[in-house]
Amino acid sequence: MPICLNRIWRIIAAVVGVVLFSAAASCAQETAADTTSAAKPSNTITGRVVSQGGDTVVGATAFVSAVGPLAQGRSAVVDSSGSFKFEGLEPGVYFVSANLAGFVSAPPSSPDEPRHYYRPGESVTVNLIKGGVITGTVTTATNGPVVTAAVRAFRIKDVNGEPESAVTQARERQTDDRGIYRFYGLAPGTYVISAGGQNRLYGGLYSGAYDNDVPTYAPASTRDTAMEVLVHSGEEVTADIQYRGEPGQAISGTLTGLVQSGSQNMSMATGTITLTEVRSRAAVMSVPSSSLTNNAFAFYGVPDGEYELVAQQYMQSRDILGSEPRRVKVQGADVTGINLTLAPLASIAGRVVLESNPPADCVKHRTAALPETVVNVRRLNSETKPATGKSAKADPVPEIPLGAANQSADSVPDPKGDFLLRNLRRGVYRVDAQLPGAGWYLRSITIGNPPTTAKASDPNVARDGVSLKSGERISSLTVAITEGAARLRGHLSAAEGQRVPAGLRVYLVPAERENAENVLRFYEAAAETDGSFAIDHIGPGRYWIVARAAVDGDSAKVKPVRQESALRTRIFHEAEALKKEVSFKPCEQSADYELPWAPQPRQ
Repeated sequence: MPICLNRIWRIIAAVVGVVLFSAAASCAQETAADTTSAAKPSNTITGRVVSQGGDTVVGATAFVSAVGPLAQGRSAVVDSSGSFKFEGLEPGVYFVSANLAGFVSAPPSSPDEPRHYYRPGESVTVNLIKGGVITGTVTTATNGPVVTAAVRAFRIKDVNGEPESAVTQARERQTDDRGIYRFYGLAPGTYVISAGGQNRLYGGLYSGAYDNDVPTYAPASTRDTAMEVLVHSGEEVTADIQYRGEPGQAISGTLTGLVQSGSQNMSMATGTITLTEVRSRAAVMSVPSSSLTNNAFAFYGVPDGEYELVAQQYMQSRDILGSEPRRVKVQGADVTGINLTLAPLASIAGRVVLESNPPADCVKHRTAALPETVVNVRRLNSETKPATGKSAKADPVPEIPLGAANQSADSVPDPKGDFLLRNLRRGVYRVDAQLPGAGWYLRSITIGNPPTTAKASDPNVARDGVSLKSGERISSLTVAITEGAARLRGHLSAAEGQRVPAGLRVYLVPAERENAENVLRFYEAAAETDGSFAIDHIGPGRYWIVARAAVDGDSAKVKPVRQESALRTRIFHEAEALKKEVSFKPCEQSADYELPWAPQPRQ
């Protein structure tokens, strides 16, 4: 099961009747803070819901929820002009999303696109697109209808044809009395459709006639030869299935460490055991912990293949107990005797330090700076450990848990600046911060107190991340945010007879050699179609500036420069060779900067 914490808690809250809302804010399109009208109340977030073509979407519901452990969501009806408004908001950071039956959030431009956060006083544009439809009939070998069978749709590739990088959850339906199923509101992409197998409807408590069968994939196949169904926005595709009705194997075992009813934090706790197919990264079956007898679990109708088993229990406190993922292979026989043990997951605690800079007077609303700051982490899809630090011991590198791929967490500091990032699987996590507004820049991310001057021997947390072992608790991460950030607004220009191509990015890299390894001194922005660009939150100092195209011509595949060491090195050398220097004093606002562009030779 993938661990995107905001989505998990919203799913859990829906089950237990708590009114929290979908964490689809990552699909809202960010509106620059400086375009927000100064006349808007500071406790209000306004916005519009539009379709892919920019047309007004009527009948949708907008949602807002604050980032925080006890945040409650609110909803607002989108009016006939596609607009919505949330008033009376406390200073803080919010997710904003919208929902309409049959529609889905517009996909991000890149898998690495950061989640968007909004603050009171800002305006939001939420893009919804018409979802796709896959429908069909499930029949027996004699063309009779297969009734009340579980049918599942697994998205295996995104709209660009790229395989899913994280564990995917299936959409599930049941066939009706005619054997017909229908999925609507599907995100564009490539799917495989299966019928039969253990039913997950009604919390997994429903027992059907096809539970012990191996799922049959459209058209009448095993998973290896399943038909791939491509569906576009607003498109309806038919995928009929001739049901094979073949018996499968079982995977069974016990779960220990489960917190029982009546224990602390258990009045709203729930849990699941999830079976994920390794090759496709699809969560094919799950069992609720509430259905276990004597802590024993079993999955039936399992086809041959390699799987990952993991258990999780979600506490009322929003802590998660998790088992270490267990890999198992099914080869023509049942697999028994699996033991999963629940234990607390890892966490990172720390503080945000707001550093004053007396010459800088460009920061507004200093009292709202802490509640409007977000500290977030994202797990690297690598087990590479930092070169230094106590967590960099040379112990064996385990398999990367499927459910931990791209795991992320975020936290807003309390009035003292303290924050907690919890429920993290083992791995290496990159730390970042979303700054509260203009005038602030991110100076350092360290273990312990922020240094006045960084030493070569110090762990480079901003570059290498933080390495966590299972259940480890780190408590001394410090994020230093300083007043006096500069801002750059400019435009790309081409030589006579040439045009500035689409998909360019503008980079600032440190001109001082001693800062070459300081990733927080690297900045970037995508150039708009008219060649304009804007970079905010720049630390004062000297920089080289350069514009370049994506290596493979696809700007959506470009990783953030702070995350890719090879890309960072290439850009540094290109910018240094170009020797186009720009420098910034504290709070300097540079507008109408013209950056000549010319194609860079490929290396």
